[in-house]
Amino acid sequence: MMQDKNIWWGKLSDVVGRRPILLSSNATLMISMVLIGFSFSFPWTVCVLFLEGLFNGTVVVAKTYLYEVCPPEYHSLAFSIFLVPSNVAQFVGPTLGGFLSCPATRFEVFDIPLFKQFPYLLPCAVVACLQFCILIVGCLFLTESLGKKLKEEYIDLTEVSTDSEEDGEKRQEDSITGILRDRLVLTSCVVYAIFALASICINQTLLALLLVSDPDHGGYSFGPAEVSVVLTTIAVYGTVTKASINPYIASKFTYKTVYVIGLVLYAVGISLLPSMSGITGVGAVASRKLSNKTASSSDFTLNFTTAERISTTSPQVMTEGYLQKAAEMNVTAARPLPGQCRIADGDKTETSQPPASDLLARVWAPLLFVVLVMEQGRAFSFLAGMVLVGNASVQSNRGTINSIAQILASLMRLAGPVTSANLFAWSNDNGLPWPLDHHLGFYVVAVLCLLMAVLCASLPASINKPRIALDSPTASEGSDGGKGQGK
Repeated sequence: MMQDKNIWWGKLSDVVGRRPILLSSNATLMISMVLIGFSFSFPWTVCVLFLEGLFNGTVVVAKTYLYEVCPPEYHSLAFSIFLVPSNVAQFVGPTLGGFLSCPATRFEVFDIPLFKQFPYLLPCAVVACLQFCILIVGCLFLTESLGKKLKEEYIDLTEVSTDSEEDGEKRQEDSITGILRDRLVLTSCVVYAIFALASICINQTLLALLLVSDPDHGGYSFGPAEVSVVLTTIAVYGTVTKASINPYIASKFTYKTVYVIGLVLYAVGISLLPSMSGITGVGAVASRKLSNKTASSSDFTLNFTTAERISTTSPQVMTEGYLQKAAEMNVTAARPLPGQCRIADGDKTETSQPPASDLLARVWAPLLFVVLVMEQGRAFSFLAGMVLVGNASVQSNRGTINSIAQILASLMRLAGPVTSANLFAWSNDNGLPWPLDHHLGFYVVAVLCLLMAVLCASLPASINKPRIALDSPTASEGSDGGKGQGK
């Protein structure tokens, strides 16, 4: 329901303008962060997050606004920078939130009843203050990008549609169903949504499952520290390249070409990923570490048994029932009450995973190279996908079309983790040979990306330019092989 309502934010922005929706959505985010800070139960938090998504159209309208305020030659730069905050948030957000959480137990100045009862109020309040500052700046400096232009901005679609121009214009003005009958709109939205499915299946599900799996199933037996190294490397690389290299590369090719390159790079990286463990010999490294740890564990057990014999000679005897009751009392005393925070050193459980510093360069280097190739392809694909969705629309329905693309992508992201995780579990346990073993899920997504590349390549050259720009004499001079969006 929350995702279905988001389409009306885009449609409403086509009527009342982009500025009111952006400002009201920012106010919604600010209020919801305060309410989450005062959360006292899990249902309360879920309800607040649901209402936040229901009354928030920031992502949809922000893409539309950014597309309209930037000249076409700067779309590659604008949408590359648009993707940077998501990478920064991956390593800044958890760090800042964890540092500010539970301030009453960490900072004497916050040792007051308010922060004891609501231990996550401080990080939420900081974010709400930032949202308030953004709201003030937006009220002062944010201008409206929606300019009312009627039928002169529609282009002749006879090369991509069998209907007449008048029918095409009427369709786009009438209903969402009519808009989706346009081949450019439908194809660009579907490709964007399917790539969102591929992205969440790999980056948010299959990659993490592969890293923590044992080498017999193509994994690395990584612990939290090693997984953090991989994910942080991806985030840092994405932040740097999206703000520097990607806009320059995208300006030298057409967006359709960038889309195809990104999809192929992503598919190649996905195909290589499940085989890298066997190529780099992770199994041998893990076996040596496990054998050494087993030997150390045997020595410890022998020493502990000897010490136990000595301790039994003591005159103090504790029955098994007494020890069990004492342990239960200690656990009860250590358990924090609802609303309390407790800073603990964490469990010092020994694991068989080798530390990140003990892994050989021949293990880390190929793994990081493959995941960075995937990240590069992912960045190219999302950059070109957002621009092509904008190019497929006209100003009077651009917000609606961006909403359609975002809803389809959200539905794909909803189904992706469940489907890919179950497929990975089945492929690990089925006992079948390659490619039906742990490679299966990765190969399915890779084939899906290649099919999307073929579909994207079939789009006409007109998709590389905004529809309003195609009506001008200079726009008609561009061709599919030219460097259409570069300066």
